[in-house]
Amino acid sequence: MKKQAVAVGLTLDKFKGIKPSILLKVVKKLGLEFAELTISAFDDLPACKEIIGHMQTGFHLPNLHDTGFDFSCQKMDEKIQKLIRLINDNYLDLKIQYCVAHPPESNSGSKNKYSIAYLINNLNQLKPPVIIENIQGWTMGEFHQFFSIAQSILGNKLTGLCFDVPHFILIGKDPIDFLLHADSEITCIHLSDCQDGFDAHMPFGKGGCLPVDAVLKTIKKIDFHGFINLELLPRNRQDVPLIIKSYLKVIKTFSKKKYFVSFVRLLLFQSQLHRMLNQVF
Repeated sequence: MKKQAVAVGLTLDKFKGIKPSILLKVVKKLGLEFAELTISAFDDLPACKEIIGHMQTGFHLPNLHDTGFDFSCQKMDEKIQKLIRLINDNYLDLKIQYCVAHPPESNSGSKNKYSIAYLINNLNQLKPPVIIENIQGWTMGEFHQFFSIAQSILGNKLTGLCFDVPHFILIGKDPIDFLLHADSEITCIHLSDCQDGFDAHMPFGKGGCLPVDAVLKTIKKIDFHGFINLELLPRNRQDVPLIIKSYLKVIKTFSKKKYFVSFVRLLLFQSQLHRMLNQVF
C-alpha cells in the first residue's frame, strides 16, 4: 500500500436509526477525509456512494460480537459469499482502501484449522487489500503464527497489520513497546479507551486505561504513515462532544493545520449538529 500522510477517521455504522450516509455527511462537514465502514453501508449503498466523494474508507469485515458471524463461520457461507460480491462490485465507488479481518473468534471455531483455512480462502476472494487485526482471544504468538499462514497464502493481497491498541492492552501487553519494535508493517491503528477487562470503545477523557498521550507520542515518533481509526461508541449525548474532542486530539498530534480547519468547521456546523443530536437522544 502506498505511503501517505496519516489519515484519521471514525468507524461509521448505523446508529439509533441514523443511516451511515447521514453520518458520512456529518463527518465530512467536520473535515474527516477517512472513515471505516461496516456491513451496514450496503443497506444504504446508493446514498453512501453519492456522499463519499473524495473521502477514503476502510471496511471492517463482520465480527462475531457485532454481527453474530465472521468470515470463518462456514454455516454462514451464503451470507459471506453475498458480502464478498458486494464488496468486490462496489469497493472502487466506496473508496475502500483495505478490508480488516480478525482471526477466527472463539465461538466460530477459534483456532480450528478448518475454520482458519475457510477464513483465509474467503479473504483471498476479496479484491481490495486485506489487513489483519490482533484480538483478545489470541496470544500474540498465536496471532503471529496465524498472520504468517495468511501471508503465505494471500501474498501481496495481505498488506499489513491492523494494530488494535485496546485489544493489546487487554491481553496485558505494552502497546508502546510493540509500536517501537513491531516486526510487521502496521497499516492501520485502532484506538479507543478501554476499561479493565472490557473493550468499551469509549472516547478519550472518561477515565479508561488507554495511555492515549503516550500512544500518540509514540505513533508520531515512529513516523507512522497510514490510517488511524477511532472505534468510539456513543452511549449518550454527552459522549458525542468527547468523540469530537478525541478526533481533534489525534489530528492535532499530526497536523496543526488540519486541527485548526476542523475546529473552525465544528464551530460553523455546531447548530446543525445539535439539531441532529436532538433527534437521536
